[in-house]
Amino acid sequence: MHLTLNRLLTLFCVLLVLGGFLWTALVGLMARAILRPPRMSAGKAIYYLRRLSPGDLGLPYEEENFPTRDRRTGDRLNISGWWIPAHAASDRCVVLVHGYADAKVGAIAWAPLLHGLNLNILAIDLRAHGDSQGKYTTGGFFERDDVGQVIDQILGSRPDETRQLLLFGISLGAAVAVAVASQRSDITAMVLESPFADYEKAIAANTALMGLPGGWTVTAAIAFAKFVSGARFETVRPLELLANLKCPVMSIVGAEDELLDSSDIAALRQATQKVPGSTFWLLDEAAHLRAMTLDPAAYAQKIRGFLTANDVCVPPGSVLPK
Repeated sequence: MHLTLNRLLTLFCVLLVLGGFLWTALVGLMARAILRPPRMSAGKAIYYLRRLSPGDLGLPYEEENFPTRDRRTGDRLNISGWWIPAHAASDRCVVLVHGYADAKVGAIAWAPLLHGLNLNILAIDLRAHGDSQGKYTTGGFFERDDVGQVIDQILGSRPDETRQLLLFGISLGAAVAVAVASQRSDITAMVLESPFADYEKAIAANTALMGLPGGWTVTAAIAFAKFVSGARFETVRPLELLANLKCPVMSIVGAEDELLDSSDIAALRQATQKVPGSTFWLLDEAAHLRAMTLDPAAYAQKIRGFLTANDVCVPPGSVLPK
């Protein structure tokens, strides 16, 4: 009896240690997924998007590369971009910022709409995405510095085409755009497509959608990701940074967005409406990143209305999607 009890205790301890090891390994893998999304390769772009460049959408473009410095390490970090000139001479430029695990080749789904408003477009790959360098994505914490440096360079190299500067952020890109704009006074206006309220909460929601463990497991994974990357996700919460904006913002939110709950939507509405000249547009049937697909023409008209209302002039000859 005594021997059997000892064996049971030993087995229990072994299982406990093994369980702890497996849990730690799972936390590490989840942290890696948070920090290192799969890159959008050329093969993926062809298979999923049926395009490789703005040229495949009938848009002229130029390759751009922006040497930046990583704030944490001081290392050089190259940010890749495409410059898409307006169809007629324009002094207005929109910086197009993609979402998590996407790239500029995905973000240019919005380029025909913006090009139709006679805007110059700069589409960029965030760090650790697409063709840009960088090891980790950090929810906007380090990305805001990268994009800020890119903006400084494009303002210097193309001053006549960037007298008015807009930001168009998509999902994670929306968080980056808010973080950038909260630190600058030269942004004319900003459009946020499918913004989330809080990066850590969005991670937890996406984890649940993937069927992975939540609770303490995802909390530990987020904490480990922050430790490894040196990023403090809580300091770049879009919901809080909206209060620091010096420019009007248009928030486009789907009522069926999988990364938001009703309290997030209400809070984003309130935060957006507190910014002078801003617009909060809630689409009842839209899921995450699906607002434009419901009615492209109405979507374009809504954005045009927001820009013209805030003196970002859109010429009468603008070409809107049909």
